[in-house]
Parts: sequence; C-alpha cells; structure tokens
Amino acid sequence: MKLIAKSNHALTGIFVFTVLSFFSVQSFGQFDTAPTYYGGVRNALVRNCAECHRDDAPNLGGISAPFSVSSYEQAKVWAPVIALRLQDGSMPPWGAHRQHQGTFKNERYISDFDKGLIINWVERGALEGDASRQAEHKELETVAANVPSQAPDGSLWWMGVPDARVAFPEPIEVCEEASDWQPTIRMELADGDLSQPRWVKATEIRPGSSTMHHSVSNYLGVAVPGRGPQVYPDGWGFLLPADPFISINMHYAKEAGPGTAVEDNTAGGFLFYKPGDVIDYVVENTIPMNTDIVIPPGDPNYMATHEHVIEEDILLLALAPHAHYRGKAVRLELQLPDDDDLETLLWVPDYDFNWQFHYEYHEPMFVPAGAKLHVTWWFDNSTDNAANPDPTAEVRYGPRSVDEMMNARYYFTKAEPQGIVVGDDVAESLIASASQREQYERRMRDSWETENLSQRCQAN
Repeated sequence: MKLIAKSNHALTGIFVFTVLSFFSVQSFGQFDTAPTYYGGVRNALVRNCAECHRDDAPNLGGISAPFSVSSYEQAKVWAPVIALRLQDGSMPPWGAHRQHQGTFKNERYISDFDKGLIINWVERGALEGDASRQAEHKELETVAANVPSQAPDGSLWWMGVPDARVAFPEPIEVCEEASDWQPTIRMELADGDLSQPRWVKATEIRPGSSTMHHSVSNYLGVAVPGRGPQVYPDGWGFLLPADPFISINMHYAKEAGPGTAVEDNTAGGFLFYKPGDVIDYVVENTIPMNTDIVIPPGDPNYMATHEHVIEEDILLLALAPHAHYRGKAVRLELQLPDDDDLETLLWVPDYDFNWQFHYEYHEPMFVPAGAKLHVTWWFDNSTDNAANPDPTAEVRYGPRSVDEMMNARYYFTKAEPQGIVVGDDVAESLIASASQREQYERRMRDSWETENLSQRCQAN
C-alpha cells in the first residue's frame, strides 16, 4: 500500500475525529477484542503495504511512500490516513477490477479480513500490543529481502546493478515558466559498453526529480507513477543496437512561477543477457489509439472506441493503457477470428492518471492472427471530476496533460520461438527493426533542439 507524498494531511485532533467518524460504528463489533499492532495488524500491514511503505521506499515513477508500516511509531501517527485510504479504496493502489485477481503479476488486492482488521485497529485506538510477539511474524523478512542494489557510484537500482548506465550529459533545467513540458532528450553512456549489439534482460529508469510525471524511451521503456523496473521472463528480451546514446521523452509537470525551477538528473540502466543464453522471444510493443476524440465541455461520460487487428500469431505479455486527467475507465476486449464473442482482457473501472500500471500476465496469452483488440475508454470532463483542469474546455487528443489520450499499449512477441543464441552474429534485419523507432525519436529530439537553441526549457 502506497500513499503519495503530496497527500500532506495535518494530523490534528480535528482531522483524526473527522476520519474516525467516517467509518460505521458497526465495524467496532467485527472483532471481540481490540486488535493490536503486534497482535496481527503488523502482519496485515506488511502483507499489503510494506512493498512500498518501508524505510527504503522504492522510487516508482518519481514518487515514494512517505512512511514505514514496519514501525509502530510511524504506523500509529499515520493510522487515521491509513484507515481513510483503505475505506475509500485508494489503497492499496491497483486499477484492475477484482475479477482479474490471479491474472497479473504484482497485483495489489487486500482481503476483506485484512482491511477490516486494520480499520478496527485504527478505530479502537491503534494499540501497540506485546512487542515481544514480533519475533513470531515472518512476513517482513520476505519484503526486506527485496532491497535495491548499490552501484559503485552509490546509485540504487531495484533490478540489480546495471551492466550499462546512461544519463543526461548535464542536468536538465525545468525552468520557472514551465508547468507541462515534454522535451525529447539525449542520454549518453555513463558506465558500461554499448559498442556492440546487446540482448536486454531488464531496464530501469531512475527519476531525477519530483517534477517528472512520466517518461518514455524506445529502449529504456516507461516510467510512470506506480511502476517499477521492466524485468522480462527468462528467454524474453529485446535487442539494443550498438550506439553511444539513448533518446528519452520526458514529461515534466509542476506549478509555474518564481522560485519553482528545478534540475533533473534522470538516469537509465540496462541488464544484459550473457553469451550462451538463448532468446526465444523478442519483445515488441505497439500502441492502438484513437486520435480523433473530441470530448465536449462538461460531458461526464464520453465514450470512445478503437479496433485493432493483430496480424500474426503472438504471445501477449502485458497491457498498459494510458489516458490523462479526464480518463475515467477503460476496457480491453479480445475477439477471436470467426467469433462474435468478446473476452475481457482488462477492465479498469476507476482509472487514475496518478497511478498507471503495467499489467503483466503470469503466463503470456496466445493470440492468433486475425484476432481483434477492442479498446473502449470513458472520459469525465465534468465538474464532478476533481482532477479536471477545465470542465468548460472541448478536449482533443494531444501530448499535454490538459489534452487527452486513449492509448492501449501492449507488449508481445512472435508466438514461434526464435532460438537466438546470445553472442552469435545478430541478423541485420533484427538490428534494422530495433533501430527504426529510435531513429524516429531522434528526429523528434533534433527538432526540439533546433526550436530551442537559446532556451533549454520552454513555457507552455
């Protein structure tokens, strides 16, 4: 369970009373005796929250949890907020409907028992209990084993110490005038060797400032709030061509005004397969989208659809839908050839721009050629949407946060195993295919640099 650091609620007596009065009095009777932190609540918190709420909180897309649930002292202070977020369903953060439980990796569903136990603990005074009992509980040991690796330069990496690391040649200034700025920037090799093609096992983007809302790179992947490193299954990966640098599109979001300028030092890292390893599945991704959306002012439930044909047999690895502030819900459905029925691949009934997840299957799904992916997005452009920048605006597809998108990125491979041996000569067709998208990103970057020779940061 993770709480965004920007949720700075003052824990005054008035606030605590307001939170506690939010819950039904009937919930006090669910447990015969008052739950205590060391009498079971700590276990529930660790099971559901400590992946993020810990002393060495992971940096996921530029945000980190502000407290640790493994400490009674911290958990007690934050107890009213914990209960409130459990009650309103915003914690643990996870978009996929419960019908998908067991389908995707790293899912975050909390059981009714754990939820009731924690809320009752808060309602009944957040008691400590017998601290000597903590030795009986082993859940934290598993969480504690998941710790970042420290590179020689002191940087921390959750995927492991990179075999190659890239960074900006110099810090990027996000100037005072900027509030929603999206430059495409060149990253240069900082450590390692990119002088020959490499097969990549994992990638990680380390955000360098709180102003980065998300970033996208053809090679490094995607960094968004709530998403960690991209680690592929054994035998799955992609080709990184020989190159001295990498392009990345940054999306900076902050308040504009005097004194708001910051510097960003975002970095990226790669883990490579070793010679002799076999790559059976070369990972690709594509983004079905509808760019013709026109959301009327004040519309609370605008619906847009898109149909995407899958042209060859594939193994579907993961789904990653994306919209902006007015995104309300998304459904991805699969229609097999010569079949009118639709199978729901993903249903996100309450999409949140501040939590964008990568839904990776436990077992990749075979999808035959000729199947159709049906994408349906709903948008709320009304005053009821608290995140809506301007309910009076007509909204179209665009890159700014105040614009909208209805994307449905998915990750896949050819269904037939490739049997590529790492260390053997790489086919020119594979190198050309891997380079194609990067060349497009570089043209975008060159255009940006040409238009901004005298200014590294531009106002909106």
